[in-house]
Amino acid sequence: MNKVLKYLTLYDIFFLGGFGLLSPIFAIYINDKISGGSILAAGTSVTIYVLTKAIIQIPTSKYTDRENGNKREFYTMLTGSIIIALVPLFYLGARNIMEIYLIQFIFGIGHGLSYPGWMTIFSRFIEKGKEGYGWSSYNTYVTLATASTAMIGGYIAQNFGFRLVFISLFIFIIISIILTLKMHKHITKKE
Repeated sequence: MNKVLKYLTLYDIFFLGGFGLLSPIFAIYINDKISGGSILAAGTSVTIYVLTKAIIQIPTSKYTDRENGNKREFYTMLTGSIIIALVPLFYLGARNIMEIYLIQFIFGIGHGLSYPGWMTIFSRFIEKGKEGYGWSSYNTYVTLATASTAMIGGYIAQNFGFRLVFISLFIFIIISIILTLKMHKHITKKE
């Protein structure tokens, strides 16, 4: 696995692993801690995030495809990641379900910006003839990280509260952003 794929894999180990801290307990947080929250509201908030991401990523990918090279992909990925880094901080201050819906909308924008760039860069740097191994290795590492953090997130929330989960998630995303910045010099070599 080359350096770019290693950075992208590590990015998602921290990024998706970080969200693994929260994903299995997010509905509990909304139901128990948010005014107007319910299990239905939790489902609605996830729908807002996913629909927003789906709507944003098509125009983002059309924008990044207008140039050769990886600059636009890198900067949309970085911009989206920075927006996403704000999400756990916003969760810390959320008090009612409408605020959660707005946060989920912002999360969808961030992920809709970052995802197309990530996918394009990964696809461009995967070794020809070893695509199956490249994608499988990535998926195995990220899945193991997410499986580990799901249990850890439940433990943290149960014993120390949701606040520590959100702070931990923020730290994981910052690590992902640092990895993105370190990757920059490696992706510009190909241009």
